[in-house]
Amino acid sequence: MTYRVIALSTSTADKVRATKSSPGYGQPAHSEVAQGYGPCRHCLRMFRVGEERRVLFTLDPFYGLESLPLPGPVFIHEETCERYPEDGGFPSELAAHP
Repeated sequence: MTYRVIALSTSTADKVRATKSSPGYGQPAHSEVAQGYGPCRHCLRMFRVGEERRVLFTLDPFYGLESLPLPGPVFIHEETCERYPEDGGFPSELAAHP
C-alpha cells in the first residue's frame, strides 16, 4: 500500500493559534499543557508531556474531498513549529507508537 503523510497546513495552524477557534466550525479551541504524547498535526512531533502546551480543536481534514463530514479532534503546538515536509515520508517519531 502506498500513502503520503501530509501535515496540517501552516496557514490553518496559524489561523487556529490567532483566532483560538476551529476552522469551519467556529467552536472555541482549548489550550492546555500536554497530558498525552500524541503528535502535533503540524510538525508531526510527539508532545513532551507536562512541558509543552498544545491546542485542541475540531477539524475535518477531508472537507471538500469527501461527501460525508469527517470531523475529529486535532492537537497542534501552541507555539509556532515547523511544518513536517510533504516529502518527509513516515515520521520516525511516530513509528515507535502503536
